[in-house]
Amino acid sequence: MFGSKQGYTLPLTITILLVIGYLSFSFYEMVKRERMESFRRYKDVQSTLELESAANYAFYRMSTAKEPWRTDSLLHTSKDGKIKFLIRHVQDGPFARLTAMNQDSSKFFSATTGFVPQNRPALVLTASNSSIALVGNARIEGGTALKQGRVSYSTNYKMRATKEAFYDTVFVSDTLPYFKDSRYYPELSRNSFEKKFDQQSCVFDGTDKISGELKCSMVIMQGDARCDHCRIIADRLFIRGRSSLNKANVIARTISLKDSVFASGSFFAQDSMEIDLKLPQNNPVWFIVQGQKSSDVDYIGYLNIQRLKASQAAILFYGDNWDESLKASPVEISENADITGTVVVNGVVDFKGKLKGSMTVHNFAFYEGETLWRGFLKGGQIKGDTSVHMMLPDVIQFGGAPSYE
Repeated sequence: MFGSKQGYTLPLTITILLVIGYLSFSFYEMVKRERMESFRRYKDVQSTLELESAANYAFYRMSTAKEPWRTDSLLHTSKDGKIKFLIRHVQDGPFARLTAMNQDSSKFFSATTGFVPQNRPALVLTASNSSIALVGNARIEGGTALKQGRVSYSTNYKMRATKEAFYDTVFVSDTLPYFKDSRYYPELSRNSFEKKFDQQSCVFDGTDKISGELKCSMVIMQGDARCDHCRIIADRLFIRGRSSLNKANVIARTISLKDSVFASGSFFAQDSMEIDLKLPQNNPVWFIVQGQKSSDVDYIGYLNIQRLKASQAAILFYGDNWDESLKASPVEISENADITGTVVVNGVVDFKGKLKGSMTVHNFAFYEGETLWRGFLKGGQIKGDTSVHMMLPDVIQFGGAPSYE
């Protein structure tokens, strides 16, 4: 009887020990997995924190520098040694590009940077003597800032203002922050344009798609050709038909956009850009021309907008080496333009369209036959809107808050 009980006890003891061992091993594995998961979460949070710290550091350097801040490579470590990141901020076409990595290179961040300016009057004229006269039904609603001079209704018998012409508040002082804090740095972007290309001619038609980066001397997009987050570097670029460019990064000597094209992203031309688009553009788009002085009296650089209806657009002319002794009007915006956004022209503009947002230009001028009418706004309508916030490249500095796209 006693031996029988002992026979049952040993297997039972072994079974209990096995169960306890299994449970102990399972518990150990559970603790191990939890620790590994906790460490993984910690590393992920640490990496995210380092990238956020990199962006904040870059924004701090951008906002405190007296000119556009650039660095090819900068390794930064916090005082306690817990945060470390590698950062680059270099010129990339019309904008600057911020690139950052955490300390073990497991995470990567890259974005286009710039500034969102603080609220500005509807119109800021930067010419040293910038009196302007309204012609036809020209209107300025939302304030005009001048260094000196005045705003008036034209009484010239050839260029009279109508009863529909209007302007409101005028601010006159060369110490206004709109002038004191405004600077242009077109020299940073003047070397963005290629002279050597992988191919000489590239035609995209039908449902062709451009992927990645394309370097081609002459590029034609037509039919239903499209690109999505593509980068095009060319000498001459012709975009027409029903082509679609989504968040594109385009750099060329000359650019032409016509017909039923949909465009978003940045389009940067060295010498000339022509825009004649039938359809409304509803996504953020930047149309930018660099310009360049070819002799003491000749200037190459032209932005012509024949038709454009856009709800989020920045029209920018850097005016590299442009000066007010040059008689040409490098920017023309016709009466068929209706833009919500920002217009910045480091030069003279012939503006006849509609703008909702803000405009900063050197002065207005237009040709009537052989006669140049300088200081006249003919038919253009500018309405200030402080809810419009287009990011500007830091090549143009009006203050404001650093941002990225």
